[in-house]
Amino acid sequence: MGKEIQSGGYTDEDIAIFKQNLRKETDLLKSWFDNKSFVKDMNMTGIELEAWLVDENMLPDPFSNEFLSLMNNSQVVPEIAQFNFEINSNPYHIEKNVLTNLANELEGIWKKCEKTALLEQRHAMLIGTLPSLRPNMLSLEHLSPQNRYAVMNERVMQMRDNKPLYVRLEGKDNLYMYMDSVIAECAATSLQIHLSVNQNNAKRYYNASMIASPFLIALSANSPYFFGKELWDESRIAVFEQVVNLEINAGPGKTIKRVTLGNGYIKDSLFELFEENINDYPILLADHCDSDPKELNHLNLHNGTIWRWNRPIIGVTEEGQPHMRIEQRTPSAGPTIVDSIANTAFYIGLVDYLANMETVPEDVISFDEAIHNFYKASRQSFFCKVRWVDGKLHDIRELLLYEIFPYAKQALLKRGIDKADVEYYMDGVIHPRLKKGVNGAVWQKAFIHMHGVRFQELMENYMENQYSGKSVHEWEI
Repeated sequence: MGKEIQSGGYTDEDIAIFKQNLRKETDLLKSWFDNKSFVKDMNMTGIELEAWLVDENMLPDPFSNEFLSLMNNSQVVPEIAQFNFEINSNPYHIEKNVLTNLANELEGIWKKCEKTALLEQRHAMLIGTLPSLRPNMLSLEHLSPQNRYAVMNERVMQMRDNKPLYVRLEGKDNLYMYMDSVIAECAATSLQIHLSVNQNNAKRYYNASMIASPFLIALSANSPYFFGKELWDESRIAVFEQVVNLEINAGPGKTIKRVTLGNGYIKDSLFELFEENINDYPILLADHCDSDPKELNHLNLHNGTIWRWNRPIIGVTEEGQPHMRIEQRTPSAGPTIVDSIANTAFYIGLVDYLANMETVPEDVISFDEAIHNFYKASRQSFFCKVRWVDGKLHDIRELLLYEIFPYAKQALLKRGIDKADVEYYMDGVIHPRLKKGVNGAVWQKAFIHMHGVRFQELMENYMENQYSGKSVHEWEI
C-alpha cells in the first residue's frame, strides 16, 4: 500500500481526472461484488513489520538510504522517515507449517538487518514508539526521499490550511504539543497482519477483526513512552490518529477521520468501505496511471491513504481474478520476531473464533462499545475492563486467558496448522505472556520504575534482550 508515486504535486485537473478513474474502478469493483467474482478459498496470510534504526547512543539515526542500499533486498523497503524501514513477508497458505515458514523467513531477513546495521555501528530495533525520540528529530530533512511522503505531507497540510497538528495524550504524564508536518507518523511502527477472506465470510471477518483489535492491542502493547513521557501503553494509536488528523464533514452530524477504527460495522459487504472511500474521503494522492481499470491502481492508491486500523484490500491474481483480504494494523512492532509471529497466530485464531461464533458478536457488542474497548486497551493494555458478548464488563487479561485463549488455539488447529507450531506459539509464548501479564509496554515501564528515568539504559537492555530472540515474557528487568 506504500507504492511510490511519480508526481511531485497535483493540480485541480489532476485530482478531477484521478477521481474519474477512481469512479470507473469503484464501479467495476461493485460489479465484481454483484457478480460474486472473487476467488474462493484463497486462505493466505502475510505480514509487514516496521522497524527503527538507532545509533550507539540509542537515538534514532537517519541512516535508511545507506542501510537499504547495503541490504539490497526487495522485501526491505523505505518508510516515511529515514530512521525507519519495513520488512514485507511473502504470502503463505494457512496450513501445516505456515507459522514455521513465516518465522524462518522473517528471522532470516531480521538477522541480516541486525548484522547490516551493526557493520555501520548502528542497531535495528523492533519497538512501537522509540522512548529516546525527541521533537527536534522530527524534521522534514529526515523525511524519506520518495515522492510519496513529501507530497503526502504537503497535501495533508494543505487540507488543514497549514494549521499545525495538535497532539494531546494524557497518561501518567501529559503531552500537549504542536507539529508542523506528518513525519511524526514514523513514531508509530507496527506489525501489519494480512488475512485472506472470501466474499461469503468477509462481512463477519471484517467485523470480527474490529472487535478483536483491543484484545490484540492489549497482547502486543509496546509504546508506553513518547518524547520522554509515560503516556498510553499503546501510545502509537493516539499518535498516529493525531499526526494525520484530517477530520472530514461527511454530512449532517457526520464527522469521519482519516485514521480510524471505523464508522460502524459492515452491514452487507466490504464494498461499503470502498463506497465510503470515494464518497467521503478527499483525494490525497492523485497520481494518474494509464492502466487497465481491472488493475485497480487508482482505487488502491486512494485506499492506501485512508488509514483504517483494519483496512480492506482488493488484489488481482495473475489470471485477472479479484481476491480480498483484511490488513489488521493495530499491533505494535516487536519486541522480537518470535513475539510478532505469536501475535500473528493469535490474531488468526481470534478472528476465526469471533467470525464463526454462533452468537454474532457485532449483534451484542455495539460499535460504540467496540470503540470504548479499543481506546481502553490502548491506554491500559492488560489493566482495563472491556465489554464482552455476554454484555458484561470483564478484566481484559482474565478474559483473554480463560475465555478467549482456548478458543483461539482451537481455531488454529481447526485451520490445519501443525499442532507443534500452534503449541509453540500459543502455549509457549501467548499463554505465559497472559499468565504473567507482561507485554513490551509493561516490561518498559517496569524497567523505568525500577531503575529511574534512564531511557538510554532502558534501550540498551531492550536491545540486548531483543538480540537474544527470547519472547518478552522471558526478559529480565
